[in-house]
Amino acid sequence: MAAHRCGNCARLFWSLISLWALLPFSLRAQSPPDEPTAGEQNTVVVRSRRSFDDRFATTSPTVTVGRQEIEAMGANSVADIMRQLPGVQTSTTATGGLEIRMRGMGPQNTRILIDGVAVSASRKDAQLPLDEMPADLIERIEVVRSPTAEHEGAAGGTINIVLRPARAKRETHVWLMDQHVWGRDAVVGFASQSGPLGQNAPSDPQRGDEPRWTYFISLTGGLRNLGNETIRDSSVRPSSSSPSPSTSPSVTSITDVFRMRNNSWTLAPRLTGRLSASDQVTIRAMLWTLEQRGQVQAAGAATNTASAGVTSSAIDSHTPWTYDRTMYHLAADWTHRFANAKLDSTVMFERDSNAYRSRTERSEVQASGVTTRDSAFISDQRERSFLATSKLAGTAGDSIWTLGTEFDLRRNEVNTTTTTAGVPVPQDVTAAISRSALWAQSELPLAALNTTMTAGLRAQGYAISGDAGSTTLDYRQWFWQPSLNSRTQLSPDTQLRWNLARVTRAPRVWELLERVLPNLSSNGPNTPNFIGNANLRPEATISADIGIDHRFGQSERSGTNGSSPSAGQTGQSGQTGQIGINLFARSQTDVIARRLFLQGSTWLEQPANVGDAIVWGLESDLRHDLAWAGLPPDWTLAANASLLQSRMRSGDTVGSRIPGQARYLANLTIAKPLRSSGGWYGGGTLALVGAADLNTPGGDGILVTGRQRSYAQLDLYVGSVIPNWGFWRLNLYNVSDFRRDVSRVITDANGIVFTDHTV
Repeated sequence: MAAHRCGNCARLFWSLISLWALLPFSLRAQSPPDEPTAGEQNTVVVRSRRSFDDRFATTSPTVTVGRQEIEAMGANSVADIMRQLPGVQTSTTATGGLEIRMRGMGPQNTRILIDGVAVSASRKDAQLPLDEMPADLIERIEVVRSPTAEHEGAAGGTINIVLRPARAKRETHVWLMDQHVWGRDAVVGFASQSGPLGQNAPSDPQRGDEPRWTYFISLTGGLRNLGNETIRDSSVRPSSSSPSPSTSPSVTSITDVFRMRNNSWTLAPRLTGRLSASDQVTIRAMLWTLEQRGQVQAAGAATNTASAGVTSSAIDSHTPWTYDRTMYHLAADWTHRFANAKLDSTVMFERDSNAYRSRTERSEVQASGVTTRDSAFISDQRERSFLATSKLAGTAGDSIWTLGTEFDLRRNEVNTTTTTAGVPVPQDVTAAISRSALWAQSELPLAALNTTMTAGLRAQGYAISGDAGSTTLDYRQWFWQPSLNSRTQLSPDTQLRWNLARVTRAPRVWELLERVLPNLSSNGPNTPNFIGNANLRPEATISADIGIDHRFGQSERSGTNGSSPSAGQTGQSGQTGQIGINLFARSQTDVIARRLFLQGSTWLEQPANVGDAIVWGLESDLRHDLAWAGLPPDWTLAANASLLQSRMRSGDTVGSRIPGQARYLANLTIAKPLRSSGGWYGGGTLALVGAADLNTPGGDGILVTGRQRSYAQLDLYVGSVIPNWGFWRLNLYNVSDFRRDVSRVITDANGIVFTDHTV
């Protein structure tokens, strides 16, 4: 059946690509916005990038990475872009999902949006289900560092992924990519086209030649290999204060070989049209499917030192799994313009279904014989979502005001069965989540102070109900989110910003439902099972930011070689770069973190309110051309660095950092971008991630300490443009061959010490 579905995906993929040939188009290599077109080779126009303008046009601290920056990264997927964003820390979960942290805070404190709408992350260990989304599908990514009334805030920050819009410019883009790893190849194809629909005779003379309807459609399909090899050396011994000194110490060394192969495809069409001079509508859809096949093969040995002698055993565990997911997404956006106001409304429907199957066969060979244990886990999940939003913005004198409303309804149905020693234990879960919000904000310029203030207030309510067999859930909360943002123009190219806000985060439904989710590997203190907690309280955060942004002075550029203007050449001034420095602080109460404990002989982790914390740090980012270094002006430099700190002010781990927060983050990218006129291009990115403490609160007297060492990752790419044909690019990932090194020490209530070292 899997092969049959894969074959259908492949046939559909190439059939839809063939349809592109039936449409009138001109094939070209995709070029940056500042690129001269044919016939304009003697003119170079340097414009201020949209990311520069966005940063200086809003009071909220926002860093925008546009198409030009994305192309300079040499990124193939959204995951490649994420790890280069300022203040963002990413890692891949055991099942291939993308875990994202901003400012080192927990993943639950980072909000991920696609086109301004929160994504549906059905898996508990992944925030972004579309982590294989190609970079060519993304128009820009907005990093919002401080909450406003318009967006439901997050203590760490918000990342908004804006997809490519329908445009009047006719453009076709087709590429094939092959990934080679572990001796296996994985081919991915991408095709997109944009342009006017039909003849598109102008219906409004005041709009010139702008067509009435435009479209964008893209199709991505293919394979991806994922995995790792993990060495876990563990020891168990009684401490000097153990009440059971006769307990025998033991040492275990296990190597987990994790391999996974994804087969996915995404179809994303968009259609934008003008209904009248005042009305515009966009219809957008997405169909995404994933077929994932993987396995974990664990092999090792255990040695137990007893008073009667030394006994050894060989351990072998095999866990194959399958994961199939399909998501349908349909949305409509409508904009109506009044004389001094604009109304934006969105309606969205989404359906998400996934099925997970795993089976673990574990055997331990001892002198006395062979001990075997089999277990299986089956999970079928379905989620249906409806979203309606509306925003009215207008002017009153010098003030800009905005009013908005949101309503979000999601329903989940989950059927799970856990089988141990041949005994199946079924568990069905249903959950309904509704979210409603009213918000208002007003932007008022204070001309005498050269300052713009934005005050906002958001009221938001949650209602979560669920049924997990013997337990029921009824969770209702209302939150108030006030915010105050200020921007002061110190000079035409320098501004000062500060922000204050209060944010409340409700627990996710999977954190509240008390059902057990098994780990892929063998159960242990470093690989526990997961269970929810119906008694969680919401997490509240007071946030404060202050920062300075500066745009570098204008420069005159002419000609393709940077020489002075000559006959027939013209030049235009523009911004050559920008720099920003931001100081932030977060005060949190009722922090939600995962607590480790033993239930019988099974290790479990459960979310719990573990105390209060304070988080603070310094962020900086820089973008500039490299003309000052003697390189051609199309070479670019992008760099960012963050120093991060945190402290638990109460709870079992008082004085410790937030678990998993890196001490520093830094990225440096140097690139020569692609030019449609031909020639070589390329670049590289060096990412540095500092060490992180893993001290976590334990239950039943358990104490957990740990540390993840710092690491560096170097990625390179090089390519060449073949005029009138296209381009090729070679990406080399992890040239530095970094390894994540994690050590943990766990002491239980009986004084037994578990030491675990994972590479």
